[in-house]
Amino acid sequence: MNKNNNFYIWSTPIIKDGLLVEISPVDWQTLTTLAAYIDEQGKCNPSLEDLCAVLGLADIASVSKRLSKLEKKTFEGLPVVTVKRGKERNDKGVWVFSKNEYQLHPAVLTIFSLSLVRKNHQAREDD
Repeated sequence: MNKNNNFYIWSTPIIKDGLLVEISPVDWQTLTTLAAYIDEQGKCNPSLEDLCAVLGLADIASVSKRLSKLEKKTFEGLPVVTVKRGKERNDKGVWVFSKNEYQLHPAVLTIFSLSLVRKNHQAREDD
């Protein structure tokens, strides 16, 4: 695979389709942090504590604020990230929030897809 193919994977959603016009640099940092945790279906569920540490933020409230802001952003008519808020019952039978599950936009997945990364890596080894 040549360098132009790698450029195409990144440039289509980011440059040609205008993803960076839709989101701020802070949103991009948050999105790429979530992407570091994705599985092959584009889902991830890092804890707010982990996101706070990776993003270098002072508190969980700052992470929650960023996620809420990012959740409202759309690209190509779909949310950039969809948040499924986890809930479970604690020992006292009270519902409490647990880990959230994040689903990234399909175009974002083309940038960070594990299968694409593996294919690109394999192609480089074959060259």
